[in-house]
Amino acid sequence: MLASDTTSRLGAGKFTLSGSRLKRDKKMKLVKQVFSLVMLAGMVLSLSSQAQAFSMERFVEGVHYKKIEKAPRQEKTVVEYFSYGCPHCNHLEPVLEAWLTDMPEGITFKRVPAIWNKSFYVLAQLYYSLAEVGKEKELTPKVFDYLHTQKKTIPGEAEALQFAGDLGVDTNAFDKAWKSEQVKQNLIKASEEFVVHQVKGVPAIVVNGQYQTSVSMAGSNEELFDVVEFLLNK
Repeated sequence: MLASDTTSRLGAGKFTLSGSRLKRDKKMKLVKQVFSLVMLAGMVLSLSSQAQAFSMERFVEGVHYKKIEKAPRQEKTVVEYFSYGCPHCNHLEPVLEAWLTDMPEGITFKRVPAIWNKSFYVLAQLYYSLAEVGKEKELTPKVFDYLHTQKKTIPGEAEALQFAGDLGVDTNAFDKAWKSEQVKQNLIKASEEFVVHQVKGVPAIVVNGQYQTSVSMAGSNEELFDVVEFLLNK
């Protein structure tokens, strides 16, 4: 065998071996890429599942909120059931006001006052009368302060009129609102809403017309609004 023939064959052998390695390297690289993608997809699914599980663990029906049976759904609504005379409502108020300044877009918020006894009825009438003259948002913190910090009372119409007047409300307009048919109807409707949404204590918050939560269920004033935002997405 000629040396040239041997060299030629050896060279061919080396070329074949090098090509085989190249193909094998490409194949391994492709396998690694596919494996990495599979692992990444698995991690994403795992994190998603963990996030869902975490939410479920934190916010459990029957613990952090309850479903209101037979209540019509009212999309993207948050309703606070409260009373000016309730100390727990007073404690919640600063946290609620902070949430309202930064609440999700498209949410409708309203308050419904309790009328369980004569004292609460007068304060509910005060709330709706202030609403009629366009002052309930501005003066609600002042009502809480008057009752709970200053330890004063508003037992009837005369005291309500005096209170409103001292804060710059037009007393004629307020007196007219206090005695109006609209305020009377609002009080009747408030009583009906407490029944429909099965509210037996205040403060309570109803979300989307179908879910009720409270400070005691959520665990704290701050956590209450974590539950509220969770329920808004149910």
